[in-house]
Amino acid sequence: MRGMPEVAVEPRPDNEPRYVRSYVFTRFAIGLLGVLLPPALVLLEPALFDGLPAPRGSLSAYYYSGVRELFVGGLWAIGVFLVVYKFLDFSWESLLSSLAGLAAVLVAVFPTELPGEGVTPTPFQVKLGESTVTAIHYASAVAFIALLVPIVLFFARDEGKREHRPWQGFHTVSAAFIVFGAALAAFAGITGGPDKGVLFGEWIAIWAFGASWLAKGAERKVLFRGRVAPSAVPADPPPETPTVPHG
Repeated sequence: MRGMPEVAVEPRPDNEPRYVRSYVFTRFAIGLLGVLLPPALVLLEPALFDGLPAPRGSLSAYYYSGVRELFVGGLWAIGVFLVVYKFLDFSWESLLSSLAGLAAVLVAVFPTELPGEGVTPTPFQVKLGESTVTAIHYASAVAFIALLVPIVLFFARDEGKREHRPWQGFHTVSAAFIVFGAALAAFAGITGGPDKGVLFGEWIAIWAFGASWLAKGAERKVLFRGRVAPSAVPADPPPETPTVPHG
């Protein structure tokens, strides 16, 4: 407005991009964790703990193995990040992400059914009953995988708004693979076949989720950007606020 003094806008702190890089790197790390968790469970158990020579029937079955802590810790890491990811955005993406994270934590806390005789039940299984804990586990697992689909599709939507959108199709295909993996796991769980169908279905779904998040977090211009110089200070100082005479 005429007669109002100009207001000089101070430049943002030059270290702010570090926080952005930390956020993007965390997203990249969660994707990497999703990609590495299934093969780590299957390969490290026989290598480190002389476990079963053949893979177990599902990823959840590794709760009753030497790599239990890896299974539980990996799910907790993914779950907690999904809860806090965009937590204050108050959007559908934020809500679905938080619900998916909560479901992942419940999958880790409430294990699948006991694999056989001689296995000590968990305190929750003793308190609530094995059947109740198993029902919570399966419901949480279904919710977790199902909620990953719209989250990945949100990535595809965001890529579609950019001028250059090479990753839009990748995220869409990743969502399709999550659906395929979930369908395979559900079919194998209901019918009993194909052999290891639940394991491979879960593996495909988690890999598709991890790959999508890796692509979303692999923003090299943000991750490897150098120190941003502060904005140049104007040569002429802003005009002083005019003094209003009294009386």
